Amino acid sequence: MNLDQIEDLKELKALKAKIEKKIKSQNAKPTKPKLSVHYPIIKDDHKRHIRSDGRKIFRSVVDYLECYVKGMPPISRAEFYKRFGIESRRGKVTPETVLQVKSLLSSGKTLSEASTEVGISIASCQKIKSGKYDQ
Repeated sequence: MNLDQIEDLKELKALKAKIEKKIKSQNAKPTKPKLSVHYPIIKDDHKRHIRSDGRKIFRSVVDYLECYVKGMPPISRAEFYKRFGIESRRGKVTPETVLQVKSLLSSGKTLSEASTEVGISIASCQKIKSGKYDQ
């Protein structure tokens, strides 16, 4: 092997390493935001719920979240998530949207037409029609 071949071989190895690094970076999974940063805020919100005799209403933060969040109507739940900086899947559904979809459906529009006009999914329109978003 002469000197030119050795240099070409080094360049090829360097190029191969660069390409492999680029492929690895493209295959890396996007990281989700850590929701644990919201725990102190939720914990403080949990503490304010006290009975008239001074006892806690909820035994723990988990109790609070299960009772409070799961029992909320979807629109209120979306607003609750927004308060803590968490993106909600149904954040687009507002009371105004619910009224608009109901009026479109009562005027004879299909679920597909109403969802296209308002800008929410057909499934959300179906839930509005069935009354899941009634407060």
